[in-house]
Amino acid sequence: MAILTTASVPVSGLGSVRTKLMATLFVAQVCGSTGQSIVLAVGSILAASITGTNTWSGLPVAVGALGTALASWPLARLMARSGRRPGLALGYGLAIVGALLGMAGVAVRSFPLMLAGMALFGIASTSNLLARYAAADVSTGAQRGRAMGLIVWGSTVGSMIGPNLMGPALRLGALLGVESTASAFLVSVAGYALGALLIQIFLRPDPLTLARQAQEVADAGAPAVSARSLGVILNDVRVQIALATLAVSQFVMISTTSTSPLYLHDQGHTVQTIGLAVSLHLAGMYVTSPLAGWLSDRFGRLLIIGAGAAILILAVMLAGLAPGSDRLLVILALFLNGVGWNMAFVAGSALLTDALAPNERASVQGLADLFMGLMGALGSATGGMILGIWGFAILNAVGAVLVLGPLTVTLLRRQALSPREG
Repeated sequence: MAILTTASVPVSGLGSVRTKLMATLFVAQVCGSTGQSIVLAVGSILAASITGTNTWSGLPVAVGALGTALASWPLARLMARSGRRPGLALGYGLAIVGALLGMAGVAVRSFPLMLAGMALFGIASTSNLLARYAAADVSTGAQRGRAMGLIVWGSTVGSMIGPNLMGPALRLGALLGVESTASAFLVSVAGYALGALLIQIFLRPDPLTLARQAQEVADAGAPAVSARSLGVILNDVRVQIALATLAVSQFVMISTTSTSPLYLHDQGHTVQTIGLAVSLHLAGMYVTSPLAGWLSDRFGRLLIIGAGAAILILAVMLAGLAPGSDRLLVILALFLNGVGWNMAFVAGSALLTDALAPNERASVQGLADLFMGLMGALGSATGGMILGIWGFAILNAVGAVLVLGPLTVTLLRRQALSPREG
């Protein structure tokens, strides 16, 4: 499958180069999400063990999410200058430092030190998110959605592997004298180190360099075109739709699902039911990624964004209207919530990449992930307040109204774009 023609890569070898790069990105994604999932699973336990109260149990995850968002723009700027490889590797490297600081914080019973570690720890998620754009760099427009979906799906594999490594981590921690509650960080250090090593050694040639070289070949004979200003880029309707899709879907998904375990608990459901609900929501978020990518390539980005928004609206309406005692309907709503978010996320990311020239991608994509991350943090805080004041039904009703915005714009602007762009 020859997708690029560059001076540095023979035409006959382009298919194998793409396969190697995609395999590297996928395995690194698995390693990174493995390291992340196991500590996120015990973050609240670590906080409670240090502080002696459940009051601050959600803070480590919140600080990690903030670290993810704030690192997006700087890492993307680095990628714009030096390529995907150093940016992705640096993200995992900083996360290793964060894991070590977190482990030290638990050892000396210092909550501020642990939180500082979690802020750096969250940067691994930045690398995981930006990796989907590296996959897009080495794919044609007709296959871009599938490539991005495959990389996002790697997070599913890592999320399944991570919790199953707690046993070996405890045994290794005992040998090293690490407190049992901090042993999960050992898995993170190993996962991030392996991910960084794979990226540094095997992500060659750099995906962004290949994308830029391919663009030069496509533009051969045409006048050189410099990167557009941010204002001009933001005036592109495709960029507007993509940014709105990523931001609003993240806000609604986080605000409605981060409060769901508490809602189910208040309705008298067991821990097993709550665990099943969260697991199926995560399955909806990631397992459907390859399908969402294929659909966005086959039927167009805008149609799948619209479908994702419609499913997300259905999910929050079902969650808000279903009796709290009916666990099957609530769990179904959470699963559909993840599916709707995933379709919007994959198709929105592909549409954003389609709208940008290779010399514009890294910085604008980083800005998009920064905005998306901040909206997720805002959604988590806002969702809790709305739940506490007005209840779960109103929270989901607000989510449905918010999603109507991108859905309406997508439907209205679809005819204004060419079939290839939609």
